[in-house]
Amino acid sequence: MELLDALQPFVNLGTGPIEIVTGIFTRISALVFFLPAMGERTVNPRIRLGAAMAIAVMLTPVVMAHNPVAPTTLSGLAVTMGAEALSGALIGFSIRVVMFVLQMAGSIAAQHTSLAQLFGGTIDDQPEPPIGMVLTMAGLALAVSTGIHFKAFGALAISYDVMPFGSFPGGSEAGAWAADRAAFAFSSALALALPFVVLGFIYNLAIGAANRAMPQLMVAFVGAPAITLAGLVMLVLATPIIFSVWLHLVDGVFAALIGGAR
Repeated sequence: MELLDALQPFVNLGTGPIEIVTGIFTRISALVFFLPAMGERTVNPRIRLGAAMAIAVMLTPVVMAHNPVAPTTLSGLAVTMGAEALSGALIGFSIRVVMFVLQMAGSIAAQHTSLAQLFGGTIDDQPEPPIGMVLTMAGLALAVSTGIHFKAFGALAISYDVMPFGSFPGGSEAGAWAADRAAFAFSSALALALPFVVLGFIYNLAIGAANRAMPQLMVAFVGAPAITLAGLVMLVLATPIIFSVWLHLVDGVFAALIGGAR
């Protein structure tokens, strides 16, 4: 009874037409699918489902304050579910981009330091360079410790101001937004991996000069351990700066989401 008494204040939070509550749950589920940490394949689906249901219950009063219109037909319900899923996916993709930045930065860095192909575990089933794996795992831990999930759900609540319940986002606006986020990911990844790119460029210049000066020397066998060691040292030195810049990028993503909603 004590547990039921403790849960009683939350029972009425989800009160509303079942169609509206289902629509809210659909938008949140699409967001959770993309959300860093919570949306990873290694997370138990039951945990993601429970989190989506809990957030849907808490956000219902916020959405009801906008006086949403519940669909009255089966076709209307299907359209509403599709619109909510697309809205949640757009928001989730905008947030997931920050993890794409780290993954691409790790891939670029690995390609320039001869660390692109090593065996080891990854976050998901996709092959990933070791530098990318290290940056991704550290980024996930840092994102959770700084409350990225709370920021995401706050942005989701504000999103109903610009993407009302049951309405599809504009096609041209959504396409432009997705293209802008993709461009942001590529440019940011290259900026974060720039120290490794410079290191690889200097290494190639040195190897080329040594090969011209001493053609009989197997410079590749001499240079490979050197660039690997230099890459690891660069990773140790550059990681704090990379994540400092990355946190500013994360804050900028949420500022753009919240600013666009307002």
